[in-house]
Amino acid sequence: MRVVMVDGFSSGKFLAKQLKDAGCVLVHVASSDTLDSYYYKGFDCALYERMIVHRDVEMTLAQLQRFKPQFILAGAETGVLLADQLNEQLQLPYRNRFDKTNARRNKYEMIQCITQAQLPAARQFIADGWESVQHWIDEHGRFPVVIKPLESAGADGVFICEDMYACKAAVERLLGTTNKLNIPNTQVLIQEYLAGMEYVVNMVSLNGRQLVTEVVRYRKQRTASGGILYDIDELIGPDTPVYSILVDYTRAVMRCLGIRNGPSHAEVMLTEDGPKLVEIAARTDGILRPGVSKLTTGLGQIDAVVLSLMQPAAFEQRSAGEVGYQRLQHTYNVCLINRSEGYFEKDVFLRELLKLESFFEAVFYVENGQQIDVTQDVFSQPGTVYLVHPDPGVIEADYRRIRTLELEGAYLAAR
Repeated sequence: MRVVMVDGFSSGKFLAKQLKDAGCVLVHVASSDTLDSYYYKGFDCALYERMIVHRDVEMTLAQLQRFKPQFILAGAETGVLLADQLNEQLQLPYRNRFDKTNARRNKYEMIQCITQAQLPAARQFIADGWESVQHWIDEHGRFPVVIKPLESAGADGVFICEDMYACKAAVERLLGTTNKLNIPNTQVLIQEYLAGMEYVVNMVSLNGRQLVTEVVRYRKQRTASGGILYDIDELIGPDTPVYSILVDYTRAVMRCLGIRNGPSHAEVMLTEDGPKLVEIAARTDGILRPGVSKLTTGLGQIDAVVLSLMQPAAFEQRSAGEVGYQRLQHTYNVCLINRSEGYFEKDVFLRELLKLESFFEAVFYVENGQQIDVTQDVFSQPGTVYLVHPDPGVIEADYRRIRTLELEGAYLAAR
């Protein structure tokens, strides 16, 4: 089987590894030659028969046509639009509706699309300058509001603003800059703040039939400037009362946005008025690790994508069930939050992690001796610790120990 990965970064590198191990022949396409170096951390070019850097659609298509791919997948958010375009040009069956491609990437069009379909969604406004932002906020009449780029990922450039001063600061900070997806912020999106509990609903689709692979409860923190820091991802079971409410709403969102094949990663706020979409992406959840999935659900999103490609009949049988998975064990994905500037040194911290009863794995995004700043967003978080255990109380205690170690500077070298 011949597969093209467009920007096989983030969790896409694990998807590529699974496909390679299953006997697939892979080609990699980088969507740009100016991608942020963040994406290349842990990237293994040895998985691929060929590496292509995209500069021109016709040139890229000509190279791919010689390869004769059967599937083209986006490995990270940066590759979603190009993967859609290449799939459409080659008319491969495992693709999504091309007329909705921008709505799956542009957050304003995304919410407009589901609003027009009469699905619950946040009020919003798009602007290219402060005066129009101020006018909308005055009419909206309440704080907080959310200000963010039209196209971004990982909470990059997302601010929750409690007053007009914070709104102006956020707009000035965004306009005229380039985000982590290498996209210029020429406009900003202002949205109603959705109060409630935030969840993730991960699915994999095949010919419009969806398999739910994870429903996760988010815990986040806010920076002093109103930015977003990921704290914990906690897997919930299908027996949780909110599970079906979140899943049914997300299925409707996916139909509206034309997601018919491949992975999807939806962030949904459960408000007092019911679920409302924060955003959705047509790619795998970036924090996933197949080893954690095997212990906690048996088949996570990454393995489910492979199943949908390699064994479609088995995938269809599995997706026919009322629930997508059973929670075999509890798990936290703990995003590290560095509290002071320093130089990274993992050895002492890792020794302490190994003492935790629920410790499964630690993934660090920085090297020993590297200078690190105070964490401001997902791109400046130094790593993720994965906890797995049958007892949620053990996991919660181990999580609190991790946060204590951080406050003590356990991964900062003495200088």
